[in-house]
Parts: sequence; structure tokens; C-alpha cells
Amino acid sequence: MQYVALLLWLLTCLAMAALMQFVMTGALTHRFLQVLAAPGAVVRKLAMAVATLLCGGTVTRVRLYELSSREIDYEAPGASSLANLVVPLTPLFAGAAALTALNAAVSGPLELDCEPPTLASFDGQGLTAYLAVMWGILFTSVRQAVQWHWADPRLYLLIALLFSLAVNAAPAAGRLKEAVLGACLLSAVLAVLSTVAVRRMGVAAGTPVWFAALRTSVMQSAGAAFLMLAYGLLAALPVGVAVRAYEMLSARGGTRRKRAAPQISDLPVERRRAA
Repeated sequence: MQYVALLLWLLTCLAMAALMQFVMTGALTHRFLQVLAAPGAVVRKLAMAVATLLCGGTVTRVRLYELSSREIDYEAPGASSLANLVVPLTPLFAGAAALTALNAAVSGPLELDCEPPTLASFDGQGLTAYLAVMWGILFTSVRQAVQWHWADPRLYLLIALLFSLAVNAAPAAGRLKEAVLGACLLSAVLAVLSTVAVRRMGVAAGTPVWFAALRTSVMQSAGAAFLMLAYGLLAALPVGVAVRAYEMLSARGGTRRKRAAPQISDLPVERRRAA
């Protein structure tokens, strides 16, 4: 049940990442926001390239500093088709790992120590309890964001990089299905490893240390990814409103300039002929 809960958690993260990408699609056409999202795009491309190579694939094109694109080109033929499932899921974990490391390096205020809740059962009561815990985590995150020390300049640096990483966490539009299958594969592999490890070590010996460390790392990364996207969505709201207001003002200013320009039909006959 623990790994089913992990799968639900990862699917929720993918849905939040896709929602943020959808909200910011139009805004990311502006140069300023492309520059702001560049650090996250670099982390995304590097993580996807490394995952491709580890899965046996071949990276054919990576342009780290190309602001208009956040994807890489790779080939995964034959047995290395595992890359098609792993690579789309990689930016989610890479962004969470980068944000956690940066937050620890600058002693930031972000609380990213979170693990997916457990799922007691598949009935309505179990799902309700699972959603209640998830909602509690979201509410706690928002409350902590309100209580941040906003005079600290490190906070704004973290928010900018958090937004950059969160907006690049979503899989490509055509690879969302592969990302979902990758989440299913990760949960299934952990479940199989858990069963095999416990049986080989013996029930009395408990969970092996190496598997406990692996499971804890995956769970904490999934929790950090969830919080990264929650904070990212909060940051995306004012950014989206500001960009929309800028677009409306720019369009209105352009209309005024067009109206102010004299038309040929409004000019005197002599000047009209000269025009």
C-alpha cells in the first residue's frame, strides 16, 4: 500500500507540473521570463541527458543555453527504450534535488522535509484520509510561506530559482503518458525490491539498510517535488497576473499610438497627393 500511495503522489505531482506549465505557456514567450526560467531549463536538460545515457540511450542534441527550448533530442532504440519512461520523469526529481541542495546551502527558510502519506486502504475512508493528509501538507506549506522573513534577500533568490525549477518540472506535452508509465514503473520496482530484499534478509532481520536508504531517498525526493510545485504554483499566480496586465497595457498603448497617427484620408488634399 505504501508504494500505491507513492504512485498516487507522483501522479499528483505530474498533474500539478502540467497545470503550471499550462498556466505559464503564454507567459514564457516573454524574454524576461525565459531568462528567469533558464536555470531550471539547464538543470532539466542536464538531468534528462544523464538519465538517457544511464538507460543506454544516445543523446543527439543538447543546447543548454537555448532559452526558447527546454527539451533534448535523444534516441532509445531496442533494449534502451527504458529511457522513454525514465527521461520524462527525471526533471521532477532533478528539480527537487537541486532545490533541496540550494536551500540547505544558503540555510534557506523552505521546509522541504516531507514524505508522501500512506494509504491505509482502497475504500472511501482510506482515500479520504490520504487526501486529508495531502491537504494538511498544502495548508501547512501556505502558512509557512506567509510567515517567511520577507526582508531576507536570500528568500527572493530561492523563490526565483524555485519558480525556475518548478516551471521546468513538467514532462513535454507529448510525453506525459510516458511520464505516468515511468511513475508506475518506479513504484513497481520499489515494491518488488522491498519484497525480494525482505525475503532474502529474513523477516526477523527487518528491512536491509541499503533498501531503507533508497526508499527514504525516493520518498523524500517525491515530497520535496510536491512542495516545490505547490510553492511554484503560488509564485505563478502573481507572475501570470503581472504578465497579463503588461500584455493588456501594451496592447492598449499600441492601439492609442495607431489612433494618434494621422491617416491619409484625414490629410488635406495637397498633403494627401504628396503622401
